[in-house]
Amino acid sequence: MDFLGFLTRPPEKTSGLHPNQKGMINAVKKMTKFVKSLAMLACLAVCLWCAGESLQNWARERGGEALLWAAGMEYAGTPAPLESPDTQSAPVWTQEGLRDQRLAQEDSGNLPDDGVVPFHSDLLPGLNATPDPSRSTGPVEEIQIEGGAQVGNFFVKDSTESGTDLEAELAEPTDLHIKADGSVEVLIYHTHTSEAYSVSAPGFYYTDMETRTQNRDMSVTAAGEALAKALEARGIGVVHDTTVNDTAFNGSYARSWEVLQKNLAEHPGIQVTIDVHRDSMTTEEGLKYKPTVEVGGRKAAQAMLLAGCDADGSWGDFPDWRQNLRLILKVQQKAQELYGGLMRPLNFSNSKYNMNATTGSMLIEVGTEVNTVAEARYTGQLLGEVIAETLKDCA
Repeated sequence: MDFLGFLTRPPEKTSGLHPNQKGMINAVKKMTKFVKSLAMLACLAVCLWCAGESLQNWARERGGEALLWAAGMEYAGTPAPLESPDTQSAPVWTQEGLRDQRLAQEDSGNLPDDGVVPFHSDLLPGLNATPDPSRSTGPVEEIQIEGGAQVGNFFVKDSTESGTDLEAELAEPTDLHIKADGSVEVLIYHTHTSEAYSVSAPGFYYTDMETRTQNRDMSVTAAGEALAKALEARGIGVVHDTTVNDTAFNGSYARSWEVLQKNLAEHPGIQVTIDVHRDSMTTEEGLKYKPTVEVGGRKAAQAMLLAGCDADGSWGDFPDWRQNLRLILKVQQKAQELYGGLMRPLNFSNSKYNMNATTGSMLIEVGTEVNTVAEARYTGQLLGEVIAETLKDCA
């Protein structure tokens, strides 16, 4: 007998059938209704189980928030999701949210001194403060570098023997005319692009530490990027050229000269060029100095401005060095006004270092290899504020 066909075929008249046949048909109909009801109950049970599992997972994740929600109350303890350029809504407990949160902390000046906030990739881990016994270490000493002859409210180390009256040069105007309308007027570049900083500040260094890197989050370009952002935030258009010019140390200035000329040709409005470097100071005994200053309750790497000189005209291609000197003196003065101690004494020397490219050229050394990259970035941010204020005064 075709049982399924029998169950699904249209109802037939039962008159004329044997009583036993009628009974069988009625029994089958009852069984069909029972099976259908049982199936519906099973489906409902599965749905309820799935919903309960989801609710339980949500409650586990939200904890007390779930109880407050069940009671009809709003929970205000979880931070609102942060907007990320890569995701529509990245909650703070995701990696994307954490990165955005750290970037927001940096912008607000709350970045921990031992942190690393990259400008183009994920967070980098810190180092353990306990030395690895299998590696040789040396001591690090935090210092604040002072000295030199006083000029106005700051100090200068003058090794030129040129007899330049620095007070008089400081009083002279520059020939810069900064519009600060967003158009490109500043170039930031790096002759020694791969100069590296430390991840953390444990009070020692490994003698086999890498002092050069192609990781832009750990190199001097990170300080340059912070400087660029601070200038841009104040309406000054910037090109930050991160071309690596020190694949071989010799010839770095010749290669960065080409970078300079390329950018000056592409952006004829550039009036100021800033070559951002990182210094290094190690004694014969192996002690490394970490020039550091506290600004706003947070550590920053001390920076040094270098001004070149061609007093006797022997180079023949650096006739406007006084214009550069006047700008650099004014930047040093402004830095002392805004963030006293941020700058080391200004270095005035018989040097050129591509500062003959424009009449607004300067070279800045930010910290040493044992300063943390966070300290260097903070200094870049502060320098951006200082230079922006100086340039606006020159407008």
